Amino acid sequence: MYTVDEYLEMMAAADRAPGTIRLYRTIFTSFARFLGVPVSEIHDHLLPENLIKYAGSQKGYSGNTVRERLAILRAYYNENGIEFAGLKAKVLNAKRHTEPDDKPLELETLQKMMDITDARGRAFISVMVSTGMRGGECAQLKINDWDGKDTITIPGAIAKNGHGGKVYLNAEAQEFLNIWMRNRDEFIRLASIHTEVFTRHGISPARDSNDNRLFASGYNGLNAMFRRLYRAVDGERGRYRGKITPHSCRKYFRTHAVKTMDLDMVEHLMRHTGYLSSSYVRLSDEDIRTAFHAGEHALYITRVDHRTNEQKIIAIRAEQEDQIASQNREIEKMQKEIAMLLRASELAEK
Repeated sequence: MYTVDEYLEMMAAADRAPGTIRLYRTIFTSFARFLGVPVSEIHDHLLPENLIKYAGSQKGYSGNTVRERLAILRAYYNENGIEFAGLKAKVLNAKRHTEPDDKPLELETLQKMMDITDARGRAFISVMVSTGMRGGECAQLKINDWDGKDTITIPGAIAKNGHGGKVYLNAEAQEFLNIWMRNRDEFIRLASIHTEVFTRHGISPARDSNDNRLFASGYNGLNAMFRRLYRAVDGERGRYRGKITPHSCRKYFRTHAVKTMDLDMVEHLMRHTGYLSSSYVRLSDEDIRTAFHAGEHALYITRVDHRTNEQKIIAIRAEQEDQIASQNREIEKMQKEIAMLLRASELAEK
C-alpha cells in the first residue's frame, strides 16, 4: 500500500506540476477529515464503501468539483490495487451535471471594482484581464517572471498541465503594475506587522521576509480580495458562490480579445493547446506580441480610448454589414435580371 506521502512523491518524480500536487493533497485532506483519520493513515481505510459514502456526502458542491475529487481519490485507490466495478463504478462515474451558475463579467462591473480597490487590486485585475491567465498562475508568479515591460512568462511548473508560455500586458496593465511595484514594499511591511500579531497568537505562520511573489500574496488572499470587491459593487450570488470570480477575468479576455485579434491567436495566448492552428505554432513570440498590441485596446478597463475604440469597432461593423446588405441586394437584382433574360430567350425559341 502506498501512503499519501509516497503517492505524492511519485507524482513529483513523474514531473507533475506543484499546483497539481497541492490540489491532490487538499483532496486527500478532505477525505481524511470525512473518515476521521489522519492523512497519513488513509491507506489503511481504502474500503470501496468509504469512497461510495464520501461521494454521497458531496451534495451541495458543483458537479465539476465532485467529479474532480472522486477521480483523484479513485486513481489513488486503483494505484493501491483496489478497483471498482458494477453499481459501485456507476456511482463514482455518475455525470453529476450542474448548469453553469456564473454570469458574464461586464466592463461596468470591472470599472466599479477598479474605482474602490488599491494599487495591488488594480494591478491584479488589469493583469488578469490583459493576459487571460488563470488566477492560480497569477498568484504564483515571481517578480522575475515579468520582464519589467510588457511580457510575462508563465513557467510550466505553475501552469495547468504544464502549459506555460508568454502573455502580454497592454498599456493600461503595465501602468497599474508599475504603480503596484512602487507600493509593494510598503504593502509587505504592513502585512508583516499584521502577520506578526496573528503569529504571536498561533493563528497563522510567520510571513516570509524574502517574498518574491509578484503580488506578494497567495491565491487565497487574492481571491478573497477579488470577491470582496465584487460583493461591494454587485454581489449577486449563485448556488455555490458569487456569480463573478477571478476566473471570470479569463472568460472576459476570451470574449473581448476576439473583437480585435484573430481567434487562433487568442487561444494561443490562453494556452488552449488543443485549439492551436499550425500557422500560429509557427509564429514567433515577437509576431504574436505585435499582433496583441495592435488589438490591445479591446482589453482596456479604465482608459478613455477603450470606449473610443469600442465605438470605432461598432461603426466599422455597422459599415461592413451595410456593405454586405448592399452587395446582397445587387446580387439579388442581377439574379432577377438573368432570370428574366433566360425566360425571354425561352419564349423567343418557342
